[in-house]
Amino acid sequence: MLIRVGLEYGIGGRTLAWGLDFPGCFAFGEEDAELMLRFAKALLTFEEWVRLHTDEPWFQLLNPDFRIVEAYHNKQNSAGGEDEESRAAFEDDLRPLEREEITNALQVFRWQREELLAGLEFLPARLFEQTIPGQGWKIMDVVEQIARTECLYLKNLDLPVPDIADGTPPLNALQLCRQQVEKLLPGLEGSRVAVEQNGELWTGRKLVRRLLWQQRVRIDEIKSLACAADD
Repeated sequence: MLIRVGLEYGIGGRTLAWGLDFPGCFAFGEEDAELMLRFAKALLTFEEWVRLHTDEPWFQLLNPDFRIVEAYHNKQNSAGGEDEESRAAFEDDLRPLEREEITNALQVFRWQREELLAGLEFLPARLFEQTIPGQGWKIMDVVEQIARTECLYLKNLDLPVPDIADGTPPLNALQLCRQQVEKLLPGLEGSRVAVEQNGELWTGRKLVRRLLWQQRVRIDEIKSLACAADD
């Protein structure tokens, strides 16, 4: 089974490996060889995670053949350093999304959201507004960022997304953005729309890739913050 990988260099001094046919699966690393080992492990973990959520997974990893098919090099920012945010626009992102791909991506999005909300439900109430020493973040700040970033990503493709009003409780904002993702993604089936925003190219495929990446990164960040606050 061919596993196509896109590499994105220059994210805070690291490289990000993207599973181009597996939105929601990625790995960070430094050296390419180490990174590909990390990605192989991440893909196996992703497969196991999908199987925990459905009896009918849409892929099966038989004799995987990992191949780096694209590479993207981020430019340095104006301060001379490297951004932490992904900016890659792969040629593969120009491929229109198929209906089955959107269906699968929405399933991953929902499962991630369920994991996020379940984790928040069982956190001690005192942790929600506690500032993490050395971080400057509160857990609810991260939750709000998830919602606002999702809406920003949708707007980057010029999709009709209402603004999140100032003062909206983070969990309410999260629900509002989930509704927009569920509503708008199916309409991207077959779309060849490509929009440039601040020098960065956005397409439907890139939108899906970034939505699932962002939510997974933030879930893991909340887990780390919760552990740090509980120490």
